[in-house]
Amino acid sequence: MSTPAKNAATTPIPVQLSDTEFTAFILPHLTMPKRGPKCKLGYHRLFNLILWVLYTGMQWKCLPVPHDAHGKPAIHYTTVYRVFAKWADDGSLWHAFLASVQHLAVEKHLDTSVLHGDGPTPWPKKGGWDRVFGVQTPEGREGHRDHGQPWLCVSSPSCGTRQ
Repeated sequence: MSTPAKNAATTPIPVQLSDTEFTAFILPHLTMPKRGPKCKLGYHRLFNLILWVLYTGMQWKCLPVPHDAHGKPAIHYTTVYRVFAKWADDGSLWHAFLASVQHLAVEKHLDTSVLHGDGPTPWPKKGGWDRVFGVQTPEGREGHRDHGQPWLCVSSPSCGTRQ
């Protein structure tokens, strides 16, 4: 069994944000609905539920949603997924991620010596870079052939880039 170091060089991935952290760093980058009912739970708690699913890797239907006073779920797991999908599709989560990395870099809290990138282990030979970074889109910009955004995947089988 390993024992943690007294002065750890890294901190764990946050799986929950306080309301003030969420309001200061994440909320300005998320798109909010212009009409319709507001979220019953509040977007802070909803974001924490999304973080929990992403951190644990659990299925959306197994999400431990909070219950109201009558014992009914306060929100359905599909609603949490729909909000996540909307924020992922419109780039809100990506902008929040970029802003948080930029903030950490400005505050000198970003330690790039422990940064690990994921990608192909053997580098592609004989012109295989289009599989790593995506193929040229019809509009002429470089992007993935399915969704046109090169940062979304790096040769993942779920996107169909491997043949």
